[in-house]
Amino acid sequence: MKKRFEIRRLVSRPIEIISSLWDEPLNFFTGDLSPRGSYVFSELMPSIGEHVYCSVDLGLTKPIEAFAEVVRANMMRRSADVGYPGFGLDFIGLKPLERLKIRNLLRGLPAVVPTIPRIGGPVPNIG
Repeated sequence: MKKRFEIRRLVSRPIEIISSLWDEPLNFFTGDLSPRGSYVFSELMPSIGEHVYCSVDLGLTKPIEAFAEVVRANMMRRSADVGYPGFGLDFIGLKPLERLKIRNLLRGLPAVVPTIPRIGGPVPNIG
């Protein structure tokens, strides 16, 4: 598994994705976003490893456009799966200036809080 280099932020923004699975660009929403990738809410699942083209509307003069690789799929089939069905994207080929724009826009927004305790990590107080 690849190490995360950026903090994921809780951001719901429109994202348009073009995949080989469907004939036309489809609109989705992000569940979280970082300068390196995003989680996309969707019941349509591209294959892990598939490359897609995406356009994220961040409220700038024009959307951020990039190729991305599907690195995770959450189909809600396991009891450990939490949240909503969707897939994780790793942005490929974003220019440093585009990553910087995303980082600046996300500054100050809340980070994603893990919902499943890691082995050896702190255990939440449930009672």
